[in-house]
Amino acid sequence: MSRHWTQDEIRWLNANVERMDLPSVSRALGVPLVEVERKLAELRADAAAAQRKPPATHREAARELTHARKLFEKGMEHLHRREMPAAAACFSELLELRPDERELVDRARTFLAVARNGKSAKEKPLRDPAEIYHAAVFEKNRGNCATAIELVRSADAQADPDGRLAYLAACCYALHGRPDEALESLRAAIAASDQNRIQARLEADLAPLRAQPRFEALVGRA
Repeated sequence: MSRHWTQDEIRWLNANVERMDLPSVSRALGVPLVEVERKLAELRADAAAAQRKPPATHREAARELTHARKLFEKGMEHLHRREMPAAAACFSELLELRPDERELVDRARTFLAVARNGKSAKEKPLRDPAEIYHAAVFEKNRGNCATAIELVRSADAQADPDGRLAYLAACCYALHGRPDEALESLRAAIAASDQNRIQARLEADLAPLRAQPRFEALVGRA
């Protein structure tokens, strides 16, 4: 989760970022460097959006959103190949578009920070649970369930309070033909949050489990 910034901190950041290097800004504010970079990217995107003419028609807005999604996918491909500058360029361009899809924008900001922070550490693995989750969703959506499972398994189990990583693992295991592991992961997800039980009843990714009596025992009837 991104850090909450006070208005005084934002004003100080805007006033000093051009005359100080980012490590010095980080030390002066007592804020991790990655959070400073993330906030700067957000502020610059907001400034660019304020100067940019919004789409004139629904068709233009839809075309812009499609382009933004393609930029995100391309950025993720670069990120997984550890091509950090290219990934950062894609996410930066996406943020300049400011598409009307909050989750996409938030994810782009997260991965822009990952790309920028990884320029000097190309082999640095993902650690943040949110980064792992979105990377795993990306791999699942590409059909790479085995890679998605490995990503989820790399996350700290204590960093999954709402069970979304366990739920994602259940979907990946189900799609990968591993029903026993899928059911165990689904059990963990439901134990973390009953909302996962409700979602599982109509989850398309869990369709391979519907013939299992244990599945109905876990989620009940839709």
